[in-house]
Amino acid sequence: MWICPNCGRSFKRAEQNHTCTLIGKESLFEKRQPGLNGLFEKVEKIVKAFGEYREETVLPDVIYFKTKSTFLAIKVKKDHLEVEFFLDHLEDVPPVAKFLQTSKRRVVHIVKVDNEKDVDKQLVRWMRASYELITNS
Repeated sequence: MWICPNCGRSFKRAEQNHTCTLIGKESLFEKRQPGLNGLFEKVEKIVKAFGEYREETVLPDVIYFKTKSTFLAIKVKKDHLEVEFFLDHLEDVPPVAKFLQTSKRRVVHIVKVDNEKDVDKQLVRWMRASYELITNS
């Protein structure tokens, strides 16, 4: 684990490229559609039940959820959230909007969330699987 001497953020790889400027997550919701903060809080409440983690919020719009490394990222867009999580396999099914193989054993998946119904049992299972994948690796 490498800790940046400037900002104190920790990363899996030494000298990892990053921004040292952390911000308050509340600022991401100031000029966004009403209700997005509530959606984020719903996701955050679910993730809190998984176990220990830390949050880091960076510009322009990302809240990272991390254990050993990032297991979940929430991008706060104008009218929706993009929930990004990692799996050890590809799930090319709705509601997955995009995916990218990031390493031999990691595929990042992106799901658009714009209402409470989007935070369903399947998304929760994927987020938990991502938490376990990163935490137990």
